[in-house]
Amino acid sequence: MAIAVDGKCPFCPAAQTVYLESPRWVLLRHLDPVPIAGWMMVATREHRSGLDALSPEEAAEVGPILAAIAESVRAVTGAERTYGITFNEAVRHLHLHVIPRHADDSSTTSWALADRYRATARREIPPAAADDAERAARAVADHARAKLRALGFAAPATK
Repeated sequence: MAIAVDGKCPFCPAAQTVYLESPRWVLLRHLDPVPIAGWMMVATREHRSGLDALSPEEAAEVGPILAAIAESVRAVTGAERTYGITFNEAVRHLHLHVIPRHADDSSTTSWALADRYRATARREIPPAAADDAERAARAVADHARAKLRALGFAAPATK
């Protein structure tokens, strides 16, 4: 199932890799450059301006989805814990970031993570290796698939 297409939305193009999908949600990895392998995003299929704009069905699902993805990110990356954030300022399509926080990497702590994100985007520090980011994303999806099956998630159909 394709994401609703909007030519100006980076979450809508068919070229975006979807790792898991349900009737209302998709699991993506952070777009390149990826600041940290395992940085995942859960996005609504429909354009929603924020959490307060979710349909009743989406609102009922968002917590269990984020819990399953956070657990999978921790399991795959060995992170101490995860952060969950959403801003939806630059892209007004609800997408929730699930980010690994590593105890031995101070650049993944609290607000230092924002500095790392910006420095990666400006190419001042190297992004995660493309193979590592892809491998982590696929492993997170594999780990989360069974937990999310009850919410209608499955691997996307091959094209």
